[in-house]
Amino acid sequence: MNALIIDGRRFESSDPGLFIGAYQAGKTSVSEGEDTHGLYRQLLAQGDAAAVAGYLHGLAASAREQTPEHPDDCPCRLCVHDREVLMRHIYRVWREGVAA
Repeated sequence: MNALIIDGRRFESSDPGLFIGAYQAGKTSVSEGEDTHGLYRQLLAQGDAAAVAGYLHGLAASAREQTPEHPDDCPCRLCVHDREVLMRHIYRVWREGVAA
């Protein structure tokens, strides 16, 4: 497995060239109006696991760019849940540090 850093995120892939190409295709496919499901099925049928992973990560990156940022005190259920999970994790780490 080779480590890759694309758009500030770290990925691991057995075939970096294939991963990067599929990542770029996934990142631009939504804006170009391509059939994302059809291309995904085609990559899956070819058995290119690195390309499938890259394509899905590219689609996710495109979605992240189109999603607006939530403020720190956002009252939506997802943000409240994420804050609660983070606080539980911080408390657990603190508790383990105090016990040691």
